[in-house]
Amino acid sequence: ADAFPNDANETMDSDEDGVGDNADVFPNDANETLDSDEDGVGDNADAFPNDANETLDSDEDGVGDNTDAFPNDANETVDTDMDGVGDNGDAFPTDNTETLDSDNDGVGDNADAFPNDAAETVDSDNDGVGDNADVFPTDPSESMDTDNDGVGDNADAFPNDATETSDSDGDGVGDNAQKIAEDKAAAQKEADQQQMYMIIGGVVVLVLVALVFVIKRKTTEELDLSDIGAMATNESSALPAVEGKTQLSNDAFSSFTQAQPEITQQTPVAPAEPSVEQQWTDETGYTWRKMSDGTTMWWNGTDWQRV
Repeated sequence: ADAFPNDANETMDSDEDGVGDNADVFPNDANETLDSDEDGVGDNADAFPNDANETLDSDEDGVGDNTDAFPNDANETVDTDMDGVGDNGDAFPTDNTETLDSDNDGVGDNADAFPNDAAETVDSDNDGVGDNADVFPTDPSESMDTDNDGVGDNADAFPNDATETSDSDGDGVGDNAQKIAEDKAAAQKEADQQQMYMIIGGVVVLVLVALVFVIKRKTTEELDLSDIGAMATNESSALPAVEGKTQLSNDAFSSFTQAQPEITQQTPVAPAEPSVEQQWTDETGYTWRKMSDGTTMWWNGTDWQRV
């Protein structure tokens, strides 16, 4: 009746596994006899026979299911930031707000305004252009400044000309160039006026000199004629009347000596400046003017040239 007739410690082997019931931790389970870690799971079935905290390793990754945050994923065991993504697959294992960095720029996709562009991460003005490429990162209406003049292309009337930004009158000529041209024209006009005043002054001086000369000459002639009149008066009494002739009287001679030429002073008049009848800009960007005197002029960037 003794299953172990030679072993005083055993008499029965209920599960017939060759281990007596006294030594068999699982006397009724032929598959188990030992439970080294005493966790209630036999060593044969226990994936961790020496670890009382673990018995299973469902994904066979070497980490027990109790400890494995992903017991069915052999690639993951830990989720440090507890965001549901294992540390191995989490680009930011200690940041529960981020898991991916698609462009590998060090900024998570959630915080990255441009998750697929490694050169950009922020768009401060939300204009669709990243701050690194945006010349005006805080102005949603501007992003480029092609001519680097500090004025964005959208607001710049001349985005490719660093010397111009505005065209107030819309004539195709920048305000800076137009002011230079107007200042030059004003300076030329002033110079022309000064020259005209000099000419007028010179003419006035000449007229005055001529008038003084005429007056002086007249005075001299009056003196000479007066002497001649006196002589004629003295001799006329001794001269007989000639038939068919009239003797020169003192009154007629006096009227002759007092007659003098009238001097009229004329002031030179400057010709009137022609006015602009029509102005336009052609397809190539040149500005033209049709003047009241029938001429045509064009702007060369510095001054107006007559065609």
